[in-house]
Amino acid sequence: MNKKLKIVAYNVTALTMISGLLSGCGAATNSASSAPNPASPGIPSGQTITVWSWATGPQLQDMEKIADAWAKKHGDTVKVVDQSHNANGFQFYATAARTGKGPDIVFGMPHDNNGAFAQEGLLSKVPNGFLNNSDYANSVIDAVTINGVEYSVPVSVQTTALFYNKDEIPVAPTTWSQFENDANKYGFGYAQHNLYFNFALVGGMGGYVFKDNNGTLDPNDIGLANAGAVQAYTLMYDMDHKYHWMTPSENGNIAQTKFQNKSIGMFISGPWEIPNMNQSGVKYGIAPWPTLPNGHPATPFLGVITTFVSASSHTQSADWSLVKAITNANAQQMYFQNAQQIPALTSVQQSAAVQDNPYFKAFADQVKNAVPMPNIPQMQAVWTAMSVLSNIIDGKVSPEQGAQDFVANIKKGILIAG
Repeated sequence: MNKKLKIVAYNVTALTMISGLLSGCGAATNSASSAPNPASPGIPSGQTITVWSWATGPQLQDMEKIADAWAKKHGDTVKVVDQSHNANGFQFYATAARTGKGPDIVFGMPHDNNGAFAQEGLLSKVPNGFLNNSDYANSVIDAVTINGVEYSVPVSVQTTALFYNKDEIPVAPTTWSQFENDANKYGFGYAQHNLYFNFALVGGMGGYVFKDNNGTLDPNDIGLANAGAVQAYTLMYDMDHKYHWMTPSENGNIAQTKFQNKSIGMFISGPWEIPNMNQSGVKYGIAPWPTLPNGHPATPFLGVITTFVSASSHTQSADWSLVKAITNANAQQMYFQNAQQIPALTSVQQSAAVQDNPYFKAFADQVKNAVPMPNIPQMQAVWTAMSVLSNIIDGKVSPEQGAQDFVANIKKGILIAG
């Protein structure tokens, strides 16, 4: 689900190994005793490096071209395996890596999966000096950092922003009062039952998932029932019962359909929606979320698509050289041009290609206030418990009670998972 990070719950259930899908995996067969590589001193040549990719389409094709060029230069072989349709999902990497039969490199993995992999010792640490942290937004580096250690390399970013009908709303609202006026007049909708979308409100009003202690997330300190979070849940309830922008049964698909049918003038979604919008016939624009009723910026979740090296790979020096090639600025420019993947590198975000495209510029601007989805395994309990948001929106429980229920259910989930 690396295309739509709105479905981000990490499946920690053990999955059955499918032996046929593991044939030819590099980590189990590579040898570091190959001949020296004159093109890259210190990196042996004649090796076979296996890359599993959860990226598809033009981005996968671009990555394969870059990898082939790298292999020819270095005298190695790169085998790319498309795992995007693997029914076992992202967990398949962990299942394979535990036996040493996984790939050497994984490309296109959403960052919030990596915490469980790192905890299990399945990821190599990013070498010192490999990443220049100043080349990325702080939030992007935070996303690939687990307990103070960087385990993956950012490739692209995703977050949510405001789609609006330009025939009805020529200028996007930037303040909550402007937004409220436009929503009252033209309508608004979004995936109101999903914390991935709601966190723009929760975080902006002062809530948090797990306390961030200088780069280390504390699963024992949950901020989804504090005063700011309750204010956000109250606002979510009011959207249905006070402003009547939505009914409690409405979800993201309904909001998208209404926007495409021009029955509402605004909705919230991510960059994955752009191809559909371009075919919808709606003259639309995209803008960052407006400021919230408290005057603070909204803080939507940030998803970072990453590349990492398996801890069990026998070709570490070559792996990291290849990772550099498929994640550098030239590669990210190519992924944006051909696959519309928003670059993770700030320099590429600020390039004319991105800045001159009003759709993608809006998402790049929104990244400045986005908060990375927690990347520790305990986040699974949050996704499981978020069904309580429906009770708040439906009016079955008060925002205060719903907040307490939410946190209690998260704690139970964490305890059960051990």
